[in-house]
Amino acid sequence: MMHTRDLTRAGLGLALLICLAFVPPIAVGFLGVPIVLQNFGVMLLTRLLKPRQATAVIGLLLVLAALGLPFLSGGRGGFAIFAGPTAGFMFGWLLTPVMVWLFQRLSPAKNWWQRLWPLLIGGVLLPEIIGGAWLSLVTPLTLMPALLSVVVYLPGDAIKAVLASSIADQLQRTSRFK
Repeated sequence: MMHTRDLTRAGLGLALLICLAFVPPIAVGFLGVPIVLQNFGVMLLTRLLKPRQATAVIGLLLVLAALGLPFLSGGRGGFAIFAGPTAGFMFGWLLTPVMVWLFQRLSPAKNWWQRLWPLLIGGVLLPEIIGGAWLSLVTPLTLMPALLSVVVYLPGDAIKAVLASSIADQLQRTSRFK
């Protein structure tokens, strides 16, 4: 059962992801997969919400987008997006909260680095690997070139993870956002 506080946080998380959809994406060459800020929102929610809540919020965003609402980066929506080159990254978003939680269980968060590395693995590498594998299914690229092509996103996504982790730490330290 979700409490009012949990529902409020989930609603705010969904609103954040929707707002980030309207930040214009940055096109990256031939891949058809732009640089977006929504994955920053996914990482932030992963750190702030419980794994089930974060997964539910991300899943709801994707369902609403599939129904045609313009809730994905650049104001895109519609079921066809889930057959295109960006779909694998979004499928990776769904796994991010659980994977980050699992990695956090391996190493209790005593310092900043121990709170960051699970986000780097579960929130950056995992969606990139799934996204690269998906690219090999929907583009002419074979698996290894597709995986290598997503390396271009790693530095920016690592910066987003550092920012998301830092913001989450600050929110958790200064509020009752625990």
